[in-house]
Amino acid sequence: MTKLKKKNFRSTDKIFTTIFTISFLIQIVLMFMFFNELNLIIFVYIGYIIWGFSLYFGLISFWTFKKRGEVQKGKSYINTTQLVDKGPYAIVRHPQYLGGIFFTISISFWTQIWLSLILSIIIIILTYHWTDAEDNKLIDKFGEDYKKYKEKVPRLNPILGIIKYFIQRKKD
Repeated sequence: MTKLKKKNFRSTDKIFTTIFTISFLIQIVLMFMFFNELNLIIFVYIGYIIWGFSLYFGLISFWTFKKRGEVQKGKSYINTTQLVDKGPYAIVRHPQYLGGIFFTISISFWTQIWLSLILSIIIIILTYHWTDAEDNKLIDKFGEDYKKYKEKVPRLNPILGIIKYFIQRKKD
């Protein structure tokens, strides 16, 4: 395991973070102002289903990370010393980010307005950008083990992740 280098935020990171935060806050406000705007109840139900996936990937991954990542007592869950590849991490490499993506998509289904959809697209693009940077940091931290993990588990595609998971289980 190589030592993780601490990097300062670049100007673009600050801009992206600001855009992300503003987009997300606007989307939350829109959710309260325009819930079921087109009166398409089926979209509301689809939004709740997607939100359920958001909870699974967003919340269960915190618990899995802390339990399997060999975090020292009193430390934050992000201070793992062991590569985690179980639970939601066996399906996608960044389940917490995927949970956020599913949440923003669910808001678009709940509100049913174009602005919410546009904000979701912005949030998804920025999130995808961050997962690329996160992969590079994790290669620095875990080396070859993470490179092998990257080959086995997709970044954010849960459908491909489930397929690969069951193919791997069948081989084992």
